Amino acid sequence: MNRFSVAQRVEIMKIYYESSCSIRETFRALRSIYGQHKRPTELTIRRLVQKFESTGSVVDKHIPTRQRNARSEKNIVAVRESVTENPNLSISERSQQLGISPTSLWRILHRDLGLHSYKIQLTEELKPADHRMRREFTDWVLEQLETGPDFPTKIIFSDEAHFWIDGFLLFGVVFLLVESLARISLRLKKVRV
Repeated sequence: MNRFSVAQRVEIMKIYYESSCSIRETFRALRSIYGQHKRPTELTIRRLVQKFESTGSVVDKHIPTRQRNARSEKNIVAVRESVTENPNLSISERSQQLGISPTSLWRILHRDLGLHSYKIQLTEELKPADHRMRREFTDWVLEQLETGPDFPTKIIFSDEAHFWIDGFLLFGVVFLLVESLARISLRLKKVRV
């Protein structure tokens, strides 16, 4: 019914009442005005008549749309202040604190404030001597492979990090030779987090 204008709907209703309130007669009379394939169907005429008789109008009702108020200026300001006060809160904690759904909070953070969450990754700085040390290590491993072909089965590499309560982070690479646990090579580094 949306493809017919209000004037066309009024004309259909006039023809309907002129043809003794017969939907079939109205359908036939509209053929000369709209043509065989562009005229309204009998079902469309029936619905238009029902709408006119129940509401007194042929105009479509305005269907109210749900108002989205989660990204209002008030909420954006509240999120901005919350992030300024404590930038370390997670989205779920902040959404509970502010009473905003996590999805709406995420949209405010990304779209309105331009903020993106990230995870800090600690990496070791490469120093000029690192290349030489790596080269020495690989040469040593190649020598060990020449002396004993089962050498790769006797070595374990592990990456470990330990967080301490005083705010320090201890991380390092642990290198173990399985055959003699007395010979353990540790390279540990203590940094302030």
